[in-house]
Amino acid sequence: MLKYFFIVLFSLVGLSCSNLSDEELWLKVEEAKAGNNWDSTMLVCQRILAEYPDGNYASWARFGLAESYRFKNQPREALDNYKLFYELHPDKQPSALSLFLVGYIYNNNLQMRDSAKKFYEQFLLKYPLHDLAPTVKFELETLGLSPQEALDEKQKTKRSVVKK
Repeated sequence: MLKYFFIVLFSLVGLSCSNLSDEELWLKVEEAKAGNNWDSTMLVCQRILAEYPDGNYASWARFGLAESYRFKNQPREALDNYKLFYELHPDKQPSALSLFLVGYIYNNNLQMRDSAKKFYEQFLLKYPLHDLAPTVKFELETLGLSPQEALDEKQKTKRSVVKK
C-alpha cells in the first residue's frame, strides 16, 4: 500500500512540475489506462480539463474521467461525467456508450429504475440500430429484476423462440 502511495505521489509531482501539452498529458492518460491505474487516469484527466478546457483532448478527458470513476466504483461521479460528456459532445463516438452507461449505472448501481428507464428509452430513440440496442432492450425488459431473475427471463425467452 505504501509503495502504491509513493508511485502515485511521484507521478503527480512529475506531472505538476512539468509544463506538458494537452497531447502529452493525453499520452499519460493512455499509459495509466493501459495499466489500469485509475487514480492516475483520473488526476491527469482532471488536469487536462483544468488546463486545456477547450483543447483537442478535453472531451476525451471528460470521458476518461467518467471511466476512472466507474472503475473506482464511484457511480455517482461516473454518472455525472458520462452525462456531461453526452450533453457536451453528442456526436462524438463514445456518446452512445455514455448514454448507455448512464442508464446502466442508474439501474444496476443506484437502483433508480425510473431514471434508468428514461435514459434507456432515450438511447433507443437516438441509436435504434446501435450494437448496444439489444442490451438496452433487455435492460428495459428486466428493470427491477435481480440478476438471477433477469437470467431466468432470458432463458424463458430463448425457450419460447426455439419452440416456435
